[in-house]
Amino acid sequence: MIISKTPLRVSFVGGGTDLGDFADEHGGAVVSSAIDKWVHVIVAPRFEGDLRVSYSKTEIVPTAGEVEHELVRESLRLTGLPRGVDLVTLADVPSQGTGLGSSSAVTVGVLNALYAYQGLFRSPADLAEEASHIEIDVLGKPIGCQDQYASAYGGFNFIEFMPRGGGVRVEPIVCPAQTLERLHRSLMLFYTGRQRAASDVLNGQREAIVRGSATTALLEMRALAYELRELLGRGDVESVGPLLDRNWDLKRSLVSGLSDTQVDEWYALARMAGASGGKLLGAGGGGFLLIMAPTERQASVRTALADLREVPFHFAARGSQITLLERSIDQP
Repeated sequence: MIISKTPLRVSFVGGGTDLGDFADEHGGAVVSSAIDKWVHVIVAPRFEGDLRVSYSKTEIVPTAGEVEHELVRESLRLTGLPRGVDLVTLADVPSQGTGLGSSSAVTVGVLNALYAYQGLFRSPADLAEEASHIEIDVLGKPIGCQDQYASAYGGFNFIEFMPRGGGVRVEPIVCPAQTLERLHRSLMLFYTGRQRAASDVLNGQREAIVRGSATTALLEMRALAYELRELLGRGDVESVGPLLDRNWDLKRSLVSGLSDTQVDEWYALARMAGASGGKLLGAGGGGFLLIMAPTERQASVRTALADLREVPFHFAARGSQITLLERSIDQP
């Protein structure tokens, strides 16, 4: 039996500049952190010789090509395991439409577990690249690749997407001692209770990139990633909130559907209660709302957002990892 454990992520600024249509020409950059919300994947030999895949539903099928769960199906194909396993995925939060990169975490975690099941090691770069290939090239999802790299590498990182096929560069944020701890104490995470398909919003954003109407905003969002790296490098946590606020304003300008009256009302209530900034995570439309507020104002923010569920979290230093590896004598 193999168990992999893969973190979800919080993206602070620059999200959207990792989309291929923009990054290939201009280059992209984001600042994000893995968090201690996880996707666990269990892989074990299956006596019957077919495939059983369990997530929100259970599939029992003869071969990998008949698996409905597309991320699992393509991961099985890529890793060369057509049948003979039980595969279970378990997530700490809803697995779709939360803005925490859960789909990519599932793909990275499934790949990691399937390779380990065969006694094969894959580096974080390999896992991120293969997960991106499955989601973007094979399945045609209109997404970028920041989530795959955040989940595979873990940690608090500045991630660059180089133009003209130059690859992806992942660098840990270097900052004075206690800077990230101070930042964490200022952050609050609220679940809106609403889930949305990222592809619905990202398709519109992709069209805006192709038309050129989103370029100016995305260039500024990319610049905010470099600015945030500099701020944290100086230990300036207090300036992060206004930066998040600026990023959120820019993001809402990209395309309709990123926000709505209810989301705007929640955000306005948080600001009136003392929050210095924040954003809706992921593509937009629902999921988790990240708020930054001084510790002395956080009780007021909680009261203002009493209709939402607050979800405590911490930054996670490690990316996708194998937490259990047990083999039977006849297992590959």
